[in-house]
Amino acid sequence: MKAPSPSATATLLALAGLTLAGCNLRGLSGPSREEVLAQLQQEADTMKKGGEQMNPKLRIKVVWNIDGIDVQEQPNDAAHPWKGTVRYKIVSTMHDADGSETNDLLRKDFTYVYDTATKKWLFQSSVNAPK
Repeated sequence: MKAPSPSATATLLALAGLTLAGCNLRGLSGPSREEVLAQLQQEADTMKKGGEQMNPKLRIKVVWNIDGIDVQEQPNDAAHPWKGTVRYKIVSTMHDADGSETNDLLRKDFTYVYDTATKKWLFQSSVNAPK
């Protein structure tokens, strides 16, 4: 059998490279951006629901508005390949005994890292600096 010519070898290598580049190899190393973004959105919705649960006797209404969700890849951290931030705009309305209302606005950011071992987002407290 005759060996392939150098130009045929180069063509085959180029095609193989394009094929591999076109494949989604992230499945081997972790979830895609879309997958982790959807999971972080669920986490944000759960936190919003919990934050809005107030004792009615306090006469305070709290609304958590998701102001934004950011996801960044961390290519040099295999254990935590994604970092995420959820931004909230929290509006609280307090009804005073005299019938007046007091409204307050608070902006709060929560930072997370995606953990490949548990396949979950881990909350990063302000004591533990986010990666």
